[in-house]
Amino acid sequence: MAGLALLALAAVAWGAEPAARAPEPQPAPEIFRARRAKLMQQLGDGVAVLYARGEEDRDGFRQDSDFYYLTGVSEPGAALVLAPKERLYKEILFLTPRDPEAERWTGERLSRGEALRKETGFAKVLRTSALERTMLRLLESHNTLHAIHKPSLSGGPEKELYGKLSGAVSGVSTKNRMDLLPRMRSLKEPGELALMRRAIQATEAAQRAAARALKPGVSENWLEALIGLEFKRAGAVRPAFGSIVGSGKNSTILHYPKHDQEVPAGALVVVDIGAEIGRYAADITRTYPADGKFTPEQRKVYEAVLRAQEECMKMIKPGVYYEDIHKKAEDVLAAAGYGDYFIHGLGHFVGLDVHDAGLYSRPLEAGMVVTVEPGVYIPEKALGVRIEDMVLVTEKGYELMSAGTPRAPEEVERLMSGPR
Repeated sequence: MAGLALLALAAVAWGAEPAARAPEPQPAPEIFRARRAKLMQQLGDGVAVLYARGEEDRDGFRQDSDFYYLTGVSEPGAALVLAPKERLYKEILFLTPRDPEAERWTGERLSRGEALRKETGFAKVLRTSALERTMLRLLESHNTLHAIHKPSLSGGPEKELYGKLSGAVSGVSTKNRMDLLPRMRSLKEPGELALMRRAIQATEAAQRAAARALKPGVSENWLEALIGLEFKRAGAVRPAFGSIVGSGKNSTILHYPKHDQEVPAGALVVVDIGAEIGRYAADITRTYPADGKFTPEQRKVYEAVLRAQEECMKMIKPGVYYEDIHKKAEDVLAAAGYGDYFIHGLGHFVGLDVHDAGLYSRPLEAGMVVTVEPGVYIPEKALGVRIEDMVLVTEKGYELMSAGTPRAPEEVERLMSGPR
């Protein structure tokens, strides 16, 4: 309790008084209905099944992103059936049966009826107990099952269901359409971009707070907690991923999870964080000198990483392959003498997940959001630098979405010397 009180006092001291948080944004059912219609148009015929694969975490239940993208439904155990050539009901939502005893613990759920149809945006809602017999009926007039969800190595519920159905109905074939959802999800709609901008603003506020609080002797754990407080203050229900605050030797560990040391004097601190708002993620990394000033060697490495990032961003436009941009980062860092210390990919798609769906084998298109995050990690010198920003591909080039967080070394130093 004392630690929480200290955080609250610190937030007030830094001008971070808790603000009234707006409700978590929820798109209208029409948004999800339009996405389903677009997917069905590409499927053409046959039937597709998509199961909800959400999981519980410390912040509650988080729905599988493919399922959420198409339905907006956050209930566990649900399923979606799409049958584009059906005359009347081309889409059916299946929800688990009601359990009055369980609902006393988890909250009351709607019974089947008009209220449930209005809430979900589906004209036909059934219980999951009816899924298999509904599929058997649909296969009387459709002989293709579309696989639209990327399975795990162990398969997945769709694969198990498709196997049972193929064994029960002769002449049924399965068609791989797993490219469709990544392609759709990688092209962001205006409403998606608006939520991502809010998540970016929350993340930038947390970066500024961390930079101003950072000094030798401050614990990594304290900084991680402060970042979480800033996320909440800006309206984020949860972080998009576990915050990374690594100082000294820990700055060279890419996904450092522990936050178990105090920041050493003379160290660099890698702060890789992202808020989530309305289910959409941000992901921004900055590297700070613990003493507020880069040493000559730290600045040399930092400027090489920044130069690699800027050269890569200049290449971003529709038609360019991401692997070619990655190669540019490799070339720049190799020329600076750090080629062996760049040990990860240049970046990734961002959206409903921080590592979002997208097809890296295809060229970039306008509407995609990617990160550009070169880094250099020298364990023997306890020196790690990563600079990561979010970039929107536009019709003629790119937009730096996270431009509100300083990147140039002198700007970083100026930020850290500001009021605490």
